[in-house]
Amino acid sequence: MRTTVVDPEKIAWEGTTSQVVLCIPDGLVGILPGHADAVFAIKPCLLRITPEDGKELKYFLSGGIARVVSGNLTIVADSAETPDQIDKDRALKAKQRAEERLSKASREVDYERARLALMRALYRLDLSH
Repeated sequence: MRTTVVDPEKIAWEGTTSQVVLCIPDGLVGILPGHADAVFAIKPCLLRITPEDGKELKYFLSGGIARVVSGNLTIVADSAETPDQIDKDRALKAKQRAEERLSKASREVDYERARLALMRALYRLDLSH
């Protein structure tokens, strides 16, 4: 299956894949060659790409959409980061900030925003190891 991953700055990856796994609001979705045409909203997650050679690649996606048309998959991500592009110290600080916000009992804290920030930081930290 021809697969392209783009974000606003670059083409992060393109090639032929045997499987792609990503997160949608309802859970994980696996896309294999021959998948029916579809459009998916992507939530922050680790994208797993299995090229034809079988060596899995991982990217952090901060959100976006995936579209399957005529056997081709295009992922348009808010950002697509490889493990070497992740600033581990920055992700750790973001995790700490989000945890602090979530621990405060205040009407001024946007819990959903803090929860999403924590998720993004945890995924980045997981990928950077």
